[in-house]
Amino acid sequence: MVLALLGVGVAAEPWQPGKSPGPAAKVSLTGCVDEHDGEFVLTNDTTLEPTVRLQPAAGSPADNFARHMGHKVTVRGKLSKEEPIPIMTVESLKVVSQTCAPAGEAQQP
Repeated sequence: MVLALLGVGVAAEPWQPGKSPGPAAKVSLTGCVDEHDGEFVLTNDTTLEPTVRLQPAAGSPADNFARHMGHKVTVRGKLSKEEPIPIMTVESLKVVSQTCAPAGEAQQP
């Protein structure tokens, strides 16, 4: 969620790594869907570094994140503090762009 973290936006108060927003806080984050070490993650759209691990909310299709690989999205859900990367239980996902490029570079809608 990083929000002040170079391109990953958060609703309400910005969250930063190392600072817990509280147990299962609801937030919105924007970044790029990628896969790292067999898990889907949301990456910072500037540095492309993972910011949170993504897991579907109960009842959501498990393949939902695979369909959005390489897309810039905004996800909303509950964030729980885990090491080394927090986990977001995604309740909704909205595509911002079909491509993911570092901020400042041209993106296609």
